[in-house]
Amino acid sequence: CYVQSPLAGSAEGDSLLADLKVAFIYNFTRFIQWPEAPADQPFVIGVVGDPVMESRLRVLEQEARQVNGRPIAIHAYAYPGAPDCCEILFVGGAADAELEAIVRRTAGQPVLLVGDTPGYAGRGVAIELFRKPDVFRKTERLRLRIDPAALRERGQVISAQLYDVAEVMQ
Repeated sequence: CYVQSPLAGSAEGDSLLADLKVAFIYNFTRFIQWPEAPADQPFVIGVVGDPVMESRLRVLEQEARQVNGRPIAIHAYAYPGAPDCCEILFVGGAADAELEAIVRRTAGQPVLLVGDTPGYAGRGVAIELFRKPDVFRKTERLRLRIDPAALRERGQVISAQLYDVAEVMQ
């Protein structure tokens, strides 16, 4: 589940990396048990603190992607006061000062918190996306780190298949 990409820093590498993150987030929807919801209610992926990811995630809306028959809707949240309702919340680095408040605000709700800032797993974010250089340091692989405690706190059940391809925090 990890994908080779050019080293970040080049425009092509950064663009590809953002697209890979969107693909990962979309694929997470298939490996997590979501609460039942009416088919006409959108599956909301929220973004706070990362306008680039918001823009990239909008492709899922444009392509009319669905999760369990529900259309995907992307919502951008400003802080304070958000998010109010979403299934996945991508927390960008610009929201770092608000991370603790976001974790508290979404506590007990089945909101999958995902981020790409080093150290977010372990601070309440369930899945942290990160780059890892290959052995020759010519390319990077997009990897994921899972915090099982953050998942348990929200009552979320994740497929063993995702654990197989991730670094799992103890």
